[in-house]
Amino acid sequence: MNLTVQKDYIEIDGKPVFIYGGDLSYCRVPRKYWKERMLQMKAAGLNTVTVYAVWAYHQEAPGVFNFEGDRDLAAFIDTIAECGMYCIYRMGPFVHGEFRNGGLPQWVVDELGTKARTNDPQYLKYAEEYYNKLIEIAKPRQISDGGPIIIIQLENELGSAGCKGDDLPRGSASVEENAKHLLFYYDLVKKNGINVPVLDINHIPDKEKYFDSLVDAGGLYPVNCFYCDGDLSDFSMDWWNQHTRPKITIETGGGMFVRYYDTPAYRNTNSFQGPLVPPEMIEGALNLHLADGCSGINLYIFCDGQNPDDCGESMLPAKNMNYQAPISVVGRFRKSYYAVKRTGWFLRSFGQELLNSSPSDNWAKVRYTGIAHPGERNGGDLFEYYDTDRGEAQTEPKDQIKYQARTTKGLNLSESNFLFLRNASNLGSSWKRDVKVLVTPSKLACEVFQEYPKKTQLEMPPQTLKTMPFFVRLAKGNFLEYSTAELLDKRDFNGKTQVVLCDSKEIMTETRLVLPSVENIRTVGNVLVMKESPNTVTLIAKMERLPIIVETDDLRLVLMDKHYAEELWDVGKDFAWSATPLSGSDKEITCITEKNEFCMEWMTPVKPQFESGLNDAVEQYDEARSLYRLSGNFGLKVPEIAWKKSYDGEDIVLTAQVGPELLCGVKDVVLTLHHDGMIGNAYFNGKLVSDHAYGKFLPWEIGLNGIAEISGELQIVCTKATVCEVETAVQAEKVLNFR
Repeated sequence: MNLTVQKDYIEIDGKPVFIYGGDLSYCRVPRKYWKERMLQMKAAGLNTVTVYAVWAYHQEAPGVFNFEGDRDLAAFIDTIAECGMYCIYRMGPFVHGEFRNGGLPQWVVDELGTKARTNDPQYLKYAEEYYNKLIEIAKPRQISDGGPIIIIQLENELGSAGCKGDDLPRGSASVEENAKHLLFYYDLVKKNGINVPVLDINHIPDKEKYFDSLVDAGGLYPVNCFYCDGDLSDFSMDWWNQHTRPKITIETGGGMFVRYYDTPAYRNTNSFQGPLVPPEMIEGALNLHLADGCSGINLYIFCDGQNPDDCGESMLPAKNMNYQAPISVVGRFRKSYYAVKRTGWFLRSFGQELLNSSPSDNWAKVRYTGIAHPGERNGGDLFEYYDTDRGEAQTEPKDQIKYQARTTKGLNLSESNFLFLRNASNLGSSWKRDVKVLVTPSKLACEVFQEYPKKTQLEMPPQTLKTMPFFVRLAKGNFLEYSTAELLDKRDFNGKTQVVLCDSKEIMTETRLVLPSVENIRTVGNVLVMKESPNTVTLIAKMERLPIIVETDDLRLVLMDKHYAEELWDVGKDFAWSATPLSGSDKEITCITEKNEFCMEWMTPVKPQFESGLNDAVEQYDEARSLYRLSGNFGLKVPEIAWKKSYDGEDIVLTAQVGPELLCGVKDVVLTLHHDGMIGNAYFNGKLVSDHAYGKFLPWEIGLNGIAEISGELQIVCTKATVCEVETAVQAEKVLNFR
């Protein structure tokens, strides 16, 4: 395959590709879970796995390398290919990544001290030996040779960031020395046959003088532990107006770590030094990047895991890399997973249209009128300030609606355009009523000034984001002129183009279509169809429990509640929604479940014939919606664990005997602990197997698979705690068979 770096995006075989990735550490996730985690990422719409190659994990002593078993980096990259995903290969040798010494082996630091990460000849000698191993792995796995590697990264934040917990420096004090250091790695990979683009995240000025085929990078941690609580920045045209190469945000925060060794304690929360990262802040960062013109987003990190022994950064808990990531250490999905997933499904269906558009800050003006929302204020007239531009009058700028467009200049309805709206802040936001979008013909395929929506009132509840589509071609001769709902998915359905639009069930939506003919529209559910001409129709609907269906001869619209849209899963060429994650084909659906009860609703043109895999199965088929429902139970039994509770000073201590019998017939047994102590440590037969520094602010999860492979004593110690409670659940893999 051929990869080309254009100014605005990357092309693969001549086709623009939006890179949507997440960091997965093979060092922190056991090999037996690699494929499962990658498929969970892919189910969220991600197409790329980003991975740090960690030097200390492969060379614990001079001249001795280990790339076997869980350390088999080549096998990890091959698994990415097997899952049909791309790979961004972050080669280091310094990676940071919350690893001890930033990933440099301890023996290198002990021998060289401050000469490490500089142009010291001995350091470069050691680094070259390691790089040769990484190049040997990468060379046959580049996309040009049919492999998954599309981009490499050399070093990491050289000149700007070190490793605070271990006092590792930022590189040399001299900018010229840092440029020389980076060029050493660049020359090394190029002369050894690495031809994919290099991602730029190092602080070296005028890099273009030294390096070819660079991809711009960056990151955003809107809520972090570096400067108070943090917040989302404003939309900006600055980067776009001066860019010369595409931008992939290699580190958009998918969460944030706890750094409990720092002082003073964070915000009077005992030892906890968060912060907690709300899912709307992660979604807000994605929304910001899309609006500002990025052609790729990578979430760091996407999957929590556990540090190998003595590999964690000193200021962090020793064992658990608990980053509040979308996928937790035991494979559970946090709320942020579903926010990331809605963006992922949108990008995989409409990424091409997005990449063909450009940021614009002068096409639209957004304002809102009226009081916040009935019930939000005491007294007052609902229509107070109706004619006042509240967006301009707000005294607190954080509570305004932020917005920016991506537009494509072309003929009417021939191009796709998007308006990104944000009513979210880490400091909170209020309900915005009667939001009006005022647009100009500038830089957009419309001929006159317009105001949207035209027939209803657009509302934005607190802490929400929205991407409004304009002039999107859905199928041949079928166009979406605009919608106040969000595009989520597009696929073939029984010979028609099926498009999913979603919004909150609290909001009335307005969608206008331009069609070859409006005469043959068929609907199921409560939707007002306003035929305005032989070719134009406006749909007014409020999302309900069941999807609303609007069909023409060529097009099938599915209007659904955003909550249910988050629970869509690919099932063969169709999709189903369920609170239990699903994957598979129309003949075999796999469920990874912790719940005994199961319910699935499958959008399929033909009623499936259920065969086995569920107890007390109940089936229904709604022909009008082409919706198949299946419910029943899996017969799961949660094992009982006999805990003994004792006290050691101010600490609570729980002990229990656990062994392989607990795991019989299940994938894992997961313990969820709720405690209010400073730090929690779990030991199995005296060895640390899990820790937790979030106290009462985040549940502590411990999976027994990998721990209780032999019988022994599990001891849990919560320091300075008054509460420590344990919930037990089983994770089971169940297969539903159809014929």
